Amino acid sequence: MKSPRRSALIAAVLFTASLLVGCGKKDGEAHSPAGEKAEGAHDEHGHEESASGASFKAGKGVMLTDETRKSLGLEIADVSEQKLPNQIPFTVQVFGEKHHHALNQVDHSGCDVHGSGFLSSDAAAAVKTGQRVQLEKGKTPLPGIVLAVQKALALGESEIVVGISNAATVLKEGEFIPARISLPRNDAVPVIPKGALLRTAEGTFAYVVNGDAYLRTPIKIGTEAEGWVEVTDGILPGDQVVTKPVQTLWLIELRATKGGGHSH
Repeated sequence: MKSPRRSALIAAVLFTASLLVGCGKKDGEAHSPAGEKAEGAHDEHGHEESASGASFKAGKGVMLTDETRKSLGLEIADVSEQKLPNQIPFTVQVFGEKHHHALNQVDHSGCDVHGSGFLSSDAAAAVKTGQRVQLEKGKTPLPGIVLAVQKALALGESEIVVGISNAATVLKEGEFIPARISLPRNDAVPVIPKGALLRTAEGTFAYVVNGDAYLRTPIKIGTEAEGWVEVTDGILPGDQVVTKPVQTLWLIELRATKGGGHSH
């Protein structure tokens, strides 16, 4: 059975192909008279033309007719500012029943499973005992707490010891679990909805509203939390970005410039 994500991508590819079809004539169709532009041809400004409602121009972006925007369900959001929690990701390895850390008995209270992970000394400097940890296990994240921050090792990493509650039947000895520590932030930072991200082999982008077009713009991102992504470079509050359908805009651009491609 095809996953919803794969089915949606296939549908986007088929829709995009229908938008930009016309690079050649159908069988039995007469050739264009001399001097007449064929569909998909470039004009004198380097504009990739299409008679199907979608086109692309380098430096300007993807352009759509009103009808095509509606059929695609195009959605736009403002780049806003929020006090998004600063999240520190790391990986926790679950201890066995007799783990090697001699913690105080009080540290063990309420935690039936223990583990640890490593952070760079710079990242570990912001981590304190008692801070909350969220372990990504299945659909329901497991709550944990920082029990200790061990001194930096020779490789410049610090070991973060974590206690997890009500997890004895869920976690296994030696298992590696993705985790994150959420730290409060005093200052607001520029954020965009997670759906606006386009991750490709060439980097991370967002489609920014550029007049009557949508320009793929390289961005740098930071924390991701609660459906939002911190943007550290590339766009500013007050800009607008496309949140849907980002993959389709990317396919339209690839079709116009390279004849196809893929993102990750």
